[in-house]
Amino acid sequence: MDKRIWIGVGLVAVLGWLGYRLADSSGRTLKALVPPDALLILASERLQDTVSEQALRTQVSLRQIPVFDEASVRLERFLYAAGDTASVRRFVTGKNIRYSLHPASKNALDYIFYIPTEADDQTFLNQLTNPNPRQYRVLSHTFAGERIYDLQSLTNESVGSFLLTKDYLVGSTSGVLIENVARGMRQLTKLPYTGEAFDVDTDQLGRLSIRPDILQSLLGKAGSVVRVFLPEELTLQFRPAASRSHLIGYASDEIGNRRDVANLFEGQTPMRIQSVGLIPQTTATLYHIGVSDPVRFGRSLSNLLSSASSDFLRDRFNRIKPATEALYQSLGTDLLLCRLESSNNVYRQLLILKGRDVKQLSNAYQQAAYLAGASASPPLKTYLGHKVLLLNIPELPASLFSSLFTGFRQSWITQHGSYLVVANSEDVMQEYLQQLTRGTVWSADKRQVELLGQTLRPANFTAFVRLQRTQTSLTSTWPAAWQNLLEPDERTPAITDLENIAYQASYGNEKILSTLVLGRTTRRASQAVLNRVLLQKRRELDAPLTSGPVTIGSLSDEMLQYYAPIDGQLVQVVADETFVSPGLDGPIRSNTLAVDFLDNGRLQYLFMTDRTLYVTDPGQARPGLARKPNKPLAIRLPDGLDVSYLARPRGTQQRNLVALAAHQDGHIYALDRRSRTFVRLLTAPHKGPIQLPFQVITAPTGMEVLALQADGTLNRWRENGSQLPQYPARLGSSDAEFTFVGPALLPPTRSEIQTITEDGQLLRLNASGLIAARSQLYRPLRSGSFRLFPDEALTNWLLLRTTDTEVAVLDQQGNERFQVRALQSGRNNVRYHRLGAGVELITVKSGNFTTLYDLNGRAIGDRPIPSDFPVTLQFDERTNELYILSGVQKTVELFSIRLR
Repeated sequence: MDKRIWIGVGLVAVLGWLGYRLADSSGRTLKALVPPDALLILASERLQDTVSEQALRTQVSLRQIPVFDEASVRLERFLYAAGDTASVRRFVTGKNIRYSLHPASKNALDYIFYIPTEADDQTFLNQLTNPNPRQYRVLSHTFAGERIYDLQSLTNESVGSFLLTKDYLVGSTSGVLIENVARGMRQLTKLPYTGEAFDVDTDQLGRLSIRPDILQSLLGKAGSVVRVFLPEELTLQFRPAASRSHLIGYASDEIGNRRDVANLFEGQTPMRIQSVGLIPQTTATLYHIGVSDPVRFGRSLSNLLSSASSDFLRDRFNRIKPATEALYQSLGTDLLLCRLESSNNVYRQLLILKGRDVKQLSNAYQQAAYLAGASASPPLKTYLGHKVLLLNIPELPASLFSSLFTGFRQSWITQHGSYLVVANSEDVMQEYLQQLTRGTVWSADKRQVELLGQTLRPANFTAFVRLQRTQTSLTSTWPAAWQNLLEPDERTPAITDLENIAYQASYGNEKILSTLVLGRTTRRASQAVLNRVLLQKRRELDAPLTSGPVTIGSLSDEMLQYYAPIDGQLVQVVADETFVSPGLDGPIRSNTLAVDFLDNGRLQYLFMTDRTLYVTDPGQARPGLARKPNKPLAIRLPDGLDVSYLARPRGTQQRNLVALAAHQDGHIYALDRRSRTFVRLLTAPHKGPIQLPFQVITAPTGMEVLALQADGTLNRWRENGSQLPQYPARLGSSDAEFTFVGPALLPPTRSEIQTITEDGQLLRLNASGLIAARSQLYRPLRSGSFRLFPDEALTNWLLLRTTDTEVAVLDQQGNERFQVRALQSGRNNVRYHRLGAGVELITVKSGNFTTLYDLNGRAIGDRPIPSDFPVTLQFDERTNELYILSGVQKTVELFSIRLR
C-alpha cells in the first residue's frame, strides 16, 4: 500500500513539474537567471532595428531613449566581436531580447542581456565560443557549477563574459554580473517585477519595468516632488505616438500605499491641460493638476493639509483656513506650476490658477496672505497693462495646494483674463507678462500644441520636464553611477536626442493608470544645413549705419522689427516697410532696455547717445498703416554720465524708477519716468569711474547695487542711499594696491563676491567685502590684463585675459578654455551670451567680422559673420536655430545657424 502511494505521489510530482515547464517554460527559466538586485528590466525585439537618417529627423525611435540606447550599445559591442554584421543581424532579428541593469560596483552600473536561442543559432554560438584567433580568444572557468566564458582581445582586454543555457545566451561586459547569474541559477529568486516584465506583445516596441525610486532619482529636482504620485511598481509598455515624435509607455499598477493621493482625486475626471495659451515658451518644468469638481477637490485638499506631515504646512493651513473655502470654490479646472529656465539654479516659478470667479479667487488669495501674517502691501505696480501686487509672505502656494508648490519666497500676483497668476519674484512676473504680450507661449507653437492636445493623455496629474531647456544639465543631478553609465564621454547622442519627459497619472479605486512620454518637439537638422550660416533677410538702407541695429521683439518672427540708426535718423523696419523718425543726435552708445515707460501696456525701448536718452514706442507702427513719423521722446543726460550701460532697477520699491546708469565720479543715477529726468540716487564717497557692468541685486528690503571702482573701492548701496555695514570696502592695502579693469559680481546662488585684479589676482570676498581667498593666475610672456567676464544678464561669469591682438577665455578657477589670436589691434569686442535652452556662446568681433564660439572654443557656423558693430543674438528653441542680426555699411542682415 505504502509503495503504491509513493508511486502515485511521484507520478503527480512529475506531471506537475512537466505541466509547470510547458505552461511557462521560458518565463520561469528567465526569472531564475536574473539576479534580484535588478534596477530595471528592458525587453524588446525592435531595439536593434535600423532607422534611416531622414526618419530620425522627424521621428523618435526606441534606440534614441538613453537607457535603451546604452543597453543596445553594450550588446552590439559584445556580439560584433564574435561575428560579421550579417551573421549578427540574422542572430538577433525577431528575437525578444531582455536586458537587466545592475550595480557592478559602487559607482558603476552594467547590463546583462538575455538572448533566446534556437537550434538554428548553433552556427553563431560556435563562432562565439571559437572566435577568429587573429582577433580574439575565449577563456573559460567554472563558477557555482556553471561554465563561464570570457571573451578577450589579443591584448588581454576583456570584451565580455557569457554563459550558455538550454534556452538563452546570457552575456555582459561585466564578468562580476555573469558570476552573479551563475550563483543565483539554483536559488529561488524573488524579483521586484511581475512576469509581464519579460514579455512583449507584437504591437509594442518594448517594455520597461522600473522601480519608482529609480525613476525619481533620474528626474533630478523634479523627482522629490513626483515621488508621492508614482505607483510602487511601474511596468510600461511602449508604443509610438500618433505624431511619431514621441514614444508612450502605458502602465496599470495597484494603488498600494498611494491611497492618500488617490483620495485627493476621488470623483475627479482626468483632464487634458487646457491653459495652453498661458504656458510661457521658456518653461523648463511643468506640473499640472486637472480637476473637474473644484469644490470636492478643495475639501479633499483641506483634509490632506490639515493632517500634513510638515509642521509648518499644518500650522500655516490652520491659520489661513477661514479663507480657503472661498478660494477653493472659485477655482476652475487647471492648476499649473511652471518653472522657467534658470541659468543659475534659482527657482523662477509661476503658479497659474484658472478661476470660475477670478476676482473672488484673487481676493481669497490675498485674504489668506494677510491671515498668514503678510505685512501691509506696497502700492500696486502697473506693467504691460496688468496691475501687479506684492504679498510678502513665504510659501503661500504650498500652504494652499501642498508641498508640490514650494519655492515662493514672495507672491507677486496679477490677473489675466480668467486666470490668477502668482510669480515668486518681480523679475519672473515681468518676463512672463512680456512673453504673453509677444505671444511666445505654447499655443503659438504647433508642435507643443500637438504634444498637449494629442500625445499627452487626459490625467489627474502631469509632470513634464524639458531636458535641454533647463540650462543646467539634468544629468548633473543624477547619482554618480548613472552619470558614468549614460555619460561615459562627450559623445552622448541618446541624451541629446531626448528632449521631453512627461509622467502622467490617473487614479481609480484599485489601479493607478500611468503614462510615461519620451521624445522631442524640435525637429533635427539635416547635415546639409547643420552649423551652416544661412542668410535669411537683407535690407538696404539709404545711408550708412552709425551704430548697430536695435532688435525689437523676436528675430525669428516673420514680422521682423528693428531700429536702424542712420545719419541723424532712426529708421524703424517692420517686415518690408520703414518708418523714419528724425532727430537722433548721434550714434547709439548703450545697450537697450525694454520697459513699459509710458505705462500704456506696451514695451518701449530705451537707449543712450552721447548726450541723450531716447524712449521709442514701436507699438505705434504697423505694416500698411500710414502714419506721420513720430519723434522719439528725448531726455537730456546729466554731464559726466557714462553712456555705455543701462541697468534695470530690480527689486526697487519706487515704482517710477525705470533705469539706472553710472556717473564718471562713481555715483549712480536713476531715470524717473514721472519727471522724465535723471536724478542722483546713490552717491559714491570716493570719486572714480565704476567698472561696468555694475550689479543690481534684489534683496528682501528692496534693491541693492554692487559697484567696483577702478582703484579697488567696492560699494554696496541700499536703495535709500546708505551703504551696507563695512562698505565701502577698500580692496588692497598700503603694501599692495590693486587696479581693476573689470567688475565685481555676487553670483545669485553664492554668498561670496568674485572679482580679479588687472594683473591676475583672483579674489573671493565675503559678505562684508573682506578678502576671503586669493590666488595669482599664470601670466604669459606677453602678460595682458585680466577682468571678470560676466554674461550680458549677469547670471554667470568667466574670466578674460586680453592683449591688443589676443583674447583668452578662462573658466572661473582661471584655467584656460581657449584662445583667439591674430586679432586686429584696437578693433576687438568680446561678449558672453547665455541664450536659454543651455546655449552659451562667446562672440569675438575683430575688424569687420564676428566669429561665434562655444565655451570649448569650437567655432559656431562655417564662416564668420560680416559686422561693423557687435551683433545681436537670439536662440529660437522651437526650431533650434540661432539668429544673428548684423549691420554692415548701408545694410542690415539677418543670419541663422541650425544647431544640433
